[in-house]
Amino acid sequence: MSATQWLFAHSLEIIGYLLAILLIPRILLERRHPGATVAWVLVIGLVPFLGVPLYFLIGGRRIKKVSSQKDWRIPREDPSQATPILERLPENSRKIAHLMTRTSLFTPRGENAIRLIDDGTEAYAALFGMIEKSRHSVEVATFILGADEVGRSLVELLAQKAREGVQVRLLLDALGSMRTSGRFVDPIRNAGGKVGVFLPILPIRRRWSANLRNHRKLTVVDGQSALVGGMNLAREYMGPTPYKDRWKDVSMIITGSGAEDVRRIFWQDWKFSTHEVIDDAMAPHPLPPDARVAPRQSIVQVVGDGPDVPERPLYSGILAALNRSRERIWVVTPYFVPDDALSESLALAARMGCDVRIILPEKSNHPLVDLAGHSYLDDLIRAGVRFFFYQPGMLHAKLFSIDHEIAVVGSANMDIRSFHLNFEIASFLYDSDSISKVTSVIKRIMRHCREVSAGEMAKKGKLRAFSEDICRVFSPLF
Repeated sequence: MSATQWLFAHSLEIIGYLLAILLIPRILLERRHPGATVAWVLVIGLVPFLGVPLYFLIGGRRIKKVSSQKDWRIPREDPSQATPILERLPENSRKIAHLMTRTSLFTPRGENAIRLIDDGTEAYAALFGMIEKSRHSVEVATFILGADEVGRSLVELLAQKAREGVQVRLLLDALGSMRTSGRFVDPIRNAGGKVGVFLPILPIRRRWSANLRNHRKLTVVDGQSALVGGMNLAREYMGPTPYKDRWKDVSMIITGSGAEDVRRIFWQDWKFSTHEVIDDAMAPHPLPPDARVAPRQSIVQVVGDGPDVPERPLYSGILAALNRSRERIWVVTPYFVPDDALSESLALAARMGCDVRIILPEKSNHPLVDLAGHSYLDDLIRAGVRFFFYQPGMLHAKLFSIDHEIAVVGSANMDIRSFHLNFEIASFLYDSDSISKVTSVIKRIMRHCREVSAGEMAKKGKLRAFSEDICRVFSPLF
């Protein structure tokens, strides 16, 4: 190595450590989740050549800037409107609903019909059927739009509806739909529809973020029916025919007032991403006279959550529900990386006699996340929590059923990223019929699971245990 090369290399090393010294106080003052703070301090302090550029790429959350740029002019619901509904609920669910009303945009809504769909072929038929029947507007937001037959068919259908005069808007996440946000969706644009991209990942735009992702999956038709849940718009999640590698996932159709709230969340994200403002965009379209819907008795509270909402209503609502549980906590999630508060709540509930069950895939599509999540299993199993591994393949559903009084269907995984970084959407259900439907889906999933024993956990080798602990420390960075 020449003297010039040596000087250049050591100059870079000195610059790296100087930046690390400057960044660490900044991270400490950001008031992040404690686990995220520790992870960033470690990676920047120990490996500054990796940690410093990684922080500038994905660590700067830009939450205040994003929050200031989101359109919060959409009025909050008047809490007094929810009083008759709240009075009908049991005490525990009433308190959770009240918490959601105070921390999120929307009150619980009655006069809804819901339909749970836990099959990808059925979900595909339901989604395309909804869009085909649209008369006024179709609004779609997704994390992943697949460059496959599902994505192509959807683009063709949306383009067709746009040519028929239906107002079509498609909002894609810049990271999840990186391959399909350009020419792939040009048929929609050419037909008069509109396509938006949420937070580009490269710092060549005024609004960008490589870390804050729109993980919401929703479709709203004519402001009256909404499809929400965990399914992205790709072959792995849904399709016109069975597919051997299809993931197990769950979506829900809401018909009624809850769909209007889903639409409001779409419009917040749409206006933020495209700057489009339409004065009458929030007005629901009347259902056609020949519309046929099931009896509308479901009580639905739509919760839009993200790093731009200081109260973090979804995280707060789940945590409060876990802490107030008395009989049962059943959770289905593809990724299980809880923070200390969630982990302790599950352990305490189990020790107090609650039937606590966590259903996970045997192996997910993210091995590092699996390692981090499995580091929690030993202590939680000893506390009485029961874990079940789904056997047929990847499980991607996100469901909660708590005490026969609350159920949650949404896009959020039970991990730190979903609760503290992603933009998510969830529906809290409070009526017995809706909760029974969610519970029935969970029971069907459990038929294809095996229970994990304490003995199995005790057989882990030292290398495996060490790998899990390391991944657990750095899990806030995943």
